[in-house]
Amino acid sequence: MILNDPEIRFAMTLIDNKTQTMQKALINALSNADRVDVSVGYFYFSGFEALAAELEDKHVRILVGMEVDPSCIPDIVQFSKEADEDLSRWQPRQPTRSALGLKQNYADALVGFINDSDTFDDPKAEKAFDIFAKKLQDGSLEIRKTITDEHGKFYLVYNNKESSHDGDFPGTVFSGSSNMTYRGLVGQGELNDSHRDKSKFQEYEQRFTDLWSPSKSIAIADSHNKEEFFKELKSKVWKYQTPSSYEMYIRVLHEVFSHEEKEGILSPGKITNGQFLDLEYQLDAVRMGIERLAKFDGVIIADVVGLGKSIIASCIARNLDMNTVIVAPPHLMPQWEDYKEQFGIRGSRVYSSGNISQVYERYKDTSDPILIILDEAHRYRNEDTNDYKLLHQVCRSHPDNKILVLTATPFNNAPKDVFALVKLFQTPGQATIRSVDNLSLRFRELIDRYKKLRKDMTRGLKPSQIDQEAEEIAEEQRRLIESVVIRRSRLDLKQITRYREDLKRQKIDFADVVGPELMEYDLGALLDLYLETLNTISATDGGNGFIGARYKPAVYINDRQAFLDKFGADLDETDLKTAQVNLADFMRKLLVMRFESSKYAFESTLNKMIQTNKLIERWWEELGSVPIMKKGQIPDPDDFADYDQDDGEDHNALDEQLDQLKEQKGLISVPKELIDPEFIDDVRKDTALLINIRDKWFNDPRISNEDPKTDDLAQRISKLLSENPDRKIIIFSGYADTVNYLYAALGKRGIQRMYHYTAADASATTRKIIKENFDASVPKAQQSNNYDILVATDALSEGYNLHRAGVVINYDIPYNPTRVIQRVGRINRINKKVFDHLYVFNSFPTAIGEAETRVKQISTLKIKLINSIVGSDTKTLTNDEQIQSYFKDEYQNADAQNETLSWDAIHRDVYFKALKDDLLIAKALQIPRRSRILRKNRSDSVVVVFGKKGEQSIFTIADGDIEPVVVSAERAVPLFAATVDEQSFEVQDKFAPIFNKAKEKLFAKHPLPAIKGRRQDAIKNLMAIKDALPRSESYCSDLIKVIKEFDDVSEGTLKDIVQIDMRNIEDTYSRLQELIPVQFIRNVIDRAHRANEGKELLLLAEELEA
Repeated sequence: MILNDPEIRFAMTLIDNKTQTMQKALINALSNADRVDVSVGYFYFSGFEALAAELEDKHVRILVGMEVDPSCIPDIVQFSKEADEDLSRWQPRQPTRSALGLKQNYADALVGFINDSDTFDDPKAEKAFDIFAKKLQDGSLEIRKTITDEHGKFYLVYNNKESSHDGDFPGTVFSGSSNMTYRGLVGQGELNDSHRDKSKFQEYEQRFTDLWSPSKSIAIADSHNKEEFFKELKSKVWKYQTPSSYEMYIRVLHEVFSHEEKEGILSPGKITNGQFLDLEYQLDAVRMGIERLAKFDGVIIADVVGLGKSIIASCIARNLDMNTVIVAPPHLMPQWEDYKEQFGIRGSRVYSSGNISQVYERYKDTSDPILIILDEAHRYRNEDTNDYKLLHQVCRSHPDNKILVLTATPFNNAPKDVFALVKLFQTPGQATIRSVDNLSLRFRELIDRYKKLRKDMTRGLKPSQIDQEAEEIAEEQRRLIESVVIRRSRLDLKQITRYREDLKRQKIDFADVVGPELMEYDLGALLDLYLETLNTISATDGGNGFIGARYKPAVYINDRQAFLDKFGADLDETDLKTAQVNLADFMRKLLVMRFESSKYAFESTLNKMIQTNKLIERWWEELGSVPIMKKGQIPDPDDFADYDQDDGEDHNALDEQLDQLKEQKGLISVPKELIDPEFIDDVRKDTALLINIRDKWFNDPRISNEDPKTDDLAQRISKLLSENPDRKIIIFSGYADTVNYLYAALGKRGIQRMYHYTAADASATTRKIIKENFDASVPKAQQSNNYDILVATDALSEGYNLHRAGVVINYDIPYNPTRVIQRVGRINRINKKVFDHLYVFNSFPTAIGEAETRVKQISTLKIKLINSIVGSDTKTLTNDEQIQSYFKDEYQNADAQNETLSWDAIHRDVYFKALKDDLLIAKALQIPRRSRILRKNRSDSVVVVFGKKGEQSIFTIADGDIEPVVVSAERAVPLFAATVDEQSFEVQDKFAPIFNKAKEKLFAKHPLPAIKGRRQDAIKNLMAIKDALPRSESYCSDLIKVIKEFDDVSEGTLKDIVQIDMRNIEDTYSRLQELIPVQFIRNVIDRAHRANEGKELLLLAEELEA
C-alpha cells in the first residue's frame, strides 16, 4: 500500500468540529454510501435531522449504548440551550434491568425530546421528521439499545458497490467523542478521527455486529416491532395530534388550577375542634395561599369583608408551621392573640403596627425563615416612611421569608401604593410573577402614567377620557398582580357550584341589605347658623371663606429664583406647591366633615386650628420666618382620610407636627422676605374667621346647648328597639371624640343598655364583652344580652362579628361608600345569618315645616354638604329626590364593584365539574406538550401560547402585525374557553412564524427598567464611595446590582443613600452598612437567583381565527 495515496491521507484526518465538522465529514462519506451503522452513547432526533437528506435513501442501523432518565428531558433541553449537552449526568439513578423497561425508557425519552425541544418548530425540521417516520415505517431505520452501558462512539459508513473498489475499501469508520446529536455532530469540544483502512473498518464492523446481537442488545425498532414502536410514537408526539378545543381548555385549567388542589391540609374546623366551620371556599383559599407563598414568597388576601381573611391567614400559618410574626393595628392585637391561641400558630408573636422598630430589632437578621402576617397592610403603602424601610428589610432578613398581606381590595389603589405592597415579597427586577416580563419596568411605567393622569385632570381633560384612562390603568394593575391576589366575592360563592352547594349544605346564607336610607333630623332654630357656617368653611373661591393659608405657604413665595437658590437642593418648588394646595383643600374638607360629625368634634378642630394658626403668626412676628415642610414630609391627605385604620384622629397630627417644628428633620425655615405679606394677612383672616365661628356656636348657651342631631338619634333608637327589641343597633362615626361625646349625650337622653368602642378601648375584656353581646357565632350558653346598642369608630369595622345587630347607623356622612360596605360587613357575616334584612341609615340634616321659599335653600344646604365631603362628582345633584337616592346609589355601585365576579370563577366552576369526569381529565392530560390547533369563528385573530416555568403559568399573545406580549391568566384563559362540541383543526402555514415569535417571548430575559431619579442618584453616590474606598468595592458593586438590576431597595432607603453625608468616606461607608446591612444584600441576590430556577416547558398553542 502506498503511503501517499490520497485515500490513505484522508483516512488519517482528525475532525475537531472547528476546521471541519463531523456533520460535513459524514455528509461527504454518505454521498457514496448505501447503508450506515452507528454505535453511540446517545441518539435522538436532532442528530438524525442534521443528516436527514443524506440518510433518506440509506439503510440505517443505530445502536444506543446509554440511557437517560425520561423525566429529566426538560432539564436536558434547557441546559442544551446554554451549550451544555453532557447527557451522562442525566442517567437513571438505578440502571434499568428489564428489556421492556429499556425499550420504554428510550421511547419515552425520544418522545420527550420531540415534545420539549424547539426542533420541530422549524418547518425544515418537520420534513426531516417525515423522513425519520417513513424510515421507521418501511424498516430502513432500525434502533437497538445495548443491555449494558456502552460509551463507545463510532460510525460505519458502507460504500456502495461502485465506490468499494471490489471490497478493498468497504467504507469509512469515524470514531471519537461525538454522539449522534446535533451538538455531537457540529458542537465544539468534540474530537474524532476517520479511517478507510479495510482492516480497521472490519474491526469496528465486527464489534458492531457483536453488540447488535440479541444477546447484547434489545430491539427498539426493527422489522418485527416497527409498527408497534411507530404507533406508540404517533400517539404521544404532538405532530400527530389535533386535540379537541374543549380538551385543550380543560388541560389549561388543570395546569393553572390543579396545583391548588392540595390534599391533607389542616382545616379551620379540625385545628380549632369545631370553633370554626370548614367552608370549601375558605379551604381553597388556604390551599391557594400555601401554593402562592411557595411560588411568590408572598400573597395578598383581599376577600370581601365578612368572608374571613383572618381565619384564612391563621389556617395558612398553622399549615406552614413556621415561626410567625403578626403585625396588626393596636385595636386588632387582642383578636390576633385569640387567633394564634385558637389555631396553635407556632412561635408566633403579635406586634403593634405602630412599633415596627421593635419588629426590626428582633428579626432584622434571622437564621431561620419566618412568616410575616401584615394585617391592614394598606398602611404600608408609602415607601418613604421609616416604618416601610424597616419592614422591607425585615421581609428580606432571610431569603426564604414568606409574607401574608391582608388588606382591602388593592385593585383600585394608586399604582405606587400597590407596588409598595408587592415589593414586600417580590424582587421587582427579577420577580417570580410571570404575567409580566419585568414587574419593576411595568409598574414604573404605570406609576408615571398615573401621575400624568392626575396632572391631566387639572388641565381640563374630558371626563370620558379620564374615565377611560383610569380604567385602563386599573386593568393593567390587575394584570400585574392578579397572580398574587386571593379574593372571593359573594358573587363567586354563588357562581361556583361547589361553593354554592357547600354553603347550602351547611345552611349558610347572606341577608339582604336595605338602604342606605336618609335618617333626616330637623335643624330647627340652628338652620340659619348652620347654612352660614357651611357656606363660610366650604367656600373655595378665596372670598370671605376659609382660605387654609397656613397649610400652603409655598403658594405665597414672592421671589422664586431666590427661593430656589437657597432651597432648591431640598425642594421641588412645583411639587411642593401642589402638595401644599392639596393639603389646604383637604383641611377645608376636614373642617366640614368635623362640623357635620358632631358639635364636640367641630369645637375640638376649631380650637386646634386656631392654636396652630396663632403659632404660625408667632413664627412670622418673633422669628421672622415661616416653617415649610419638605414635600416628602408633608402628610398625604389620602393617609389622613383612612379612618378605618383607627379612629380618624390623625387629622390632629397635621397640627401637632408644628408644635415641634424646630426639631423636625423635614422642616426648612423660610425667611419672611421671600414670602408675600399676603400670606400672614390670610393666616390672620383665617384665625379671625375660625374664632368668629367658634364664638357663634359655643359662646351662646341658647345655641351651644342645642343638639338636634343627637336628639333625633335618641328618638330613632327608642323607636327601632320598641319595634324589634332583638334587632341590636350599631352606630358608627369616623371619629373617636364624636363616639365618646355621643355615648355620653345619648346616656343623658335616657338611652340605656349601650356600649362604646374606639381604638383606645381595645383590650381582651372589651373584646369579650362585644363578642358575648353582639357575635351570633358565640355558643348560646356563652352569649350575654346586657347591651342593645354599640357606638363605635371604624376600629370596630375589622376583626369583629356583630351579626346579632340588624341596623347600622352612619352618624357622620360617609365620604366613601366602601367604608359603609366595611361597616355593613360586620353584621352581614358568612358564619350565621340572624336577620333576613339588614337596615342601613345615614344621619342627615334638614328643616321640617319650613315655608316654601326655604325649600330650595335647604336643598342647597344638603347638596353643598355632600359636595364638600364627597367631592365634585356630586355636582349633578339638584333636588331632594336625587339626594334621597344618592347614598343608596353610591352604596350599590360600590357594592357592585366590590362584588364583581372574579375572572376565574366561571373557569373554576368548569374545572371543578370536569374533575368528576375521569375520562375527560385523562384525555386532557394525555395531550402532548407543544400541541397546537386552529380554532375558527373566534372574536380575535391571534396566536396564544401557554408555557410554564417551574409551577408558574406564562402566556403570550401575538398576531402578524404587533410584537408578542406576555399576558395574565385573566386575559389568556378566556381565549382557551371552549364548548364540548367545538371542532378543532390543524394549524395553517401562517401559524409558524407568529408562533415562533410568541414562543421566544415566553421565556425571554427580563428587560431592565430605566435608571433615573433616586435610583440613578443613589448609584452615583455608591460609585463615588467605591472609587474612594477600595475595601468597599464588593459591597458597593453588589448593592448597585440590587438597585440597578433587581430594583429591590425601598424608595425611602434610596433617599437615605442620596442624602448620605459624603464628607468623611469612612463614616459614610459605616453609615451605609447601617442603612443596608450586608445580609440584606446577600438575601436579595439569593432570592433573585432563585427566581430564575424552574423547568421551562412550552405546553400548548392555539391559532385563533375570526
